[in-house]
Amino acid sequence: MTYDGRGLRFGSVAEQYDLYRPPPPPEVSAVLGDLRGVDVLEVGAGTGKWTRLLIDLGATVTIVEPDDDMRAVLVRRSPDVRALRGAAEALPVDDALFDAVLVSSAWHWFEQPAASDEMARVLRDGGGLFVLWNGFSRDVPWLDEITALRERPDDEHKRPRGWGADFGPEGDFVIESEVEVDWTWTRNVDELVSVFGTYSGAIIRSDEERQEMETEVRRRLEEIAVNGVVDIPMTVRGTVARRNARA
Repeated sequence: MTYDGRGLRFGSVAEQYDLYRPPPPPEVSAVLGDLRGVDVLEVGAGTGKWTRLLIDLGATVTIVEPDDDMRAVLVRRSPDVRALRGAAEALPVDDALFDAVLVSSAWHWFEQPAASDEMARVLRDGGGLFVLWNGFSRDVPWLDEITALRERPDDEHKRPRGWGADFGPEGDFVIESEVEVDWTWTRNVDELVSVFGTYSGAIIRSDEERQEMETEVRRRLEEIAVNGVVDIPMTVRGTVARRNARA
């Protein structure tokens, strides 16, 4: 996770991130399945928004997170999880240890093919790889206009956000399914403005630039809010893949 260090700036807003970023919706449990007795590695786990769901579903969870401040929040919230410092491109675990690997909203920060090669290494044959994004729904015009404010138009280092993973026809994985789970996230205007402050495009701005962005986000949200509350269309999208048997 390099990319000019931008992916390692979230620790500066770790508490805000954990408080305001959207959790995974309950509906996504059907995608992950019954995890009782399943050894799961979560890579780029952040503050543990998805970690807590994995625990609730019965998984035995190990996480790898490179940012010390993000990982500290996760450990405080989920003290029984095995938490390791490390990067997706060099996972600090042995071969074939896990039944499943989960990556949520972090895949676009990884260097490929190094990261997917590492996940193939640590998965047991037939193990599942879940690459998921939990974010604002696309193709909703009013929401697209607001979410565009997350990034500066002239930001040449903006990291494209993906909605799926491509492993190629000759790789270690075969794609099992593509995921699309729509849900609605109801929040007040203040909470949503705070969410915008946790994106990389906001973190890298000056205090003045960030304030200008938040003021404009607030103005637009207040135009559509009902009694100060907005129903935000959300979608979990991504890819479920299966690790091929080793030769």
